[in-house]
Amino acid sequence: MKLNNSFRPDSTAGTKLTEEITDKRGYAERWRFSVRHIDNLIAQGLPHLAIGTRRVRIVVEEADAWMHQRFGTQRRGPTSRTTAGVTKENAQ
Repeated sequence: MKLNNSFRPDSTAGTKLTEEITDKRGYAERWRFSVRHIDNLIAQGLPHLAIGTRRVRIVVEEADAWMHQRFGTQRRGPTSRTTAGVTKENAQ
């Protein structure tokens, strides 16, 4: 018996799955907030996906856009971090 292997998946299917999705802890680390602060932001309307009663997932792009709209904030890359007034670039 010969199997029909002519099925070809659509190459554009699943393009939305490339978005970065994280949990509360990961989003808190991204902004250097506490998980409790993220809980407070969720109560204020931070976009999130509730999975059951305990698990929460956050689409980073949507949440960052909300943060920018709500607070006028913008997260910069890890190179803009400073520790005691010394940037990462100047430390080396």
